[in-house]
Amino acid sequence: MRDALAGRNYVADYVQTLTHELKSPLSAIRGAAELLNDEPAMPEADRQRFLGNIQRETLRIQELVDRMMELAALESRRQIEHPEAVALRPLLHELAASAQPVAAARRIEVVVLPVGDGDEGEGDAAVVEGDALLLRRAIGNLLDNAIDFSPTGGRVTLQLATHGQRGGGSSVDIIVRDQGPGIPDYADDKVFERFYSLARPHSQKKSTGLGLAFVKEIAELHRGRVSLRNAADGKGAVAVLTLLRMTGG
Repeated sequence: MRDALAGRNYVADYVQTLTHELKSPLSAIRGAAELLNDEPAMPEADRQRFLGNIQRETLRIQELVDRMMELAALESRRQIEHPEAVALRPLLHELAASAQPVAAARRIEVVVLPVGDGDEGEGDAAVVEGDALLLRRAIGNLLDNAIDFSPTGGRVTLQLATHGQRGGGSSVDIIVRDQGPGIPDYADDKVFERFYSLARPHSQKKSTGLGLAFVKEIAELHRGRVSLRNAADGKGAVAVLTLLRMTGG
């Protein structure tokens, strides 16, 4: 009964939050459609602008619904059905290369650093057991986030840091750091909440607010954890995804 009631509350919460997030784009679409309908002699430039608004907000709704369905599906999973060995350092290089075109548009450098503090020399062989696609999505989300919050001409770094003893109780940190403004105090405990998003400094636009919630679910599915905090030196933010290493990996 407790699980059933919790499930009902969970669904109600999803419906409520999704409905709230859909209000803004739906209002924009309705407003643009009414203007197009009420003013048939509208100048062509204005007409194209309102049509562009409708298309942009429609895509926003589609992205929101798609991400919400992905997150709901992920949250319903109890375990990884077909775990595999995932080498992390090659994955970081792959993601860094994929991010280069977007980063280059704002002259942002994406760099994979040498292994950090921990078991020197073992970072290149850091292997975890899990879902390669989900881990790629999680680290990719953290990387995209770092690029979004980096200043033009800034630098984003990815790094591994291994901990513990080979053969038991060892873990690895995937560290993604930017040089952005950092996390404001009022948002410090909200960044992993569904639909919570901060405006990007360069565009003042917000995301769906589901990316970090997605990362958190992936981390927990892999028996790991994720954190996002301001850098100790006050320059940017640092995301850390901690995962258990495979025995001997």
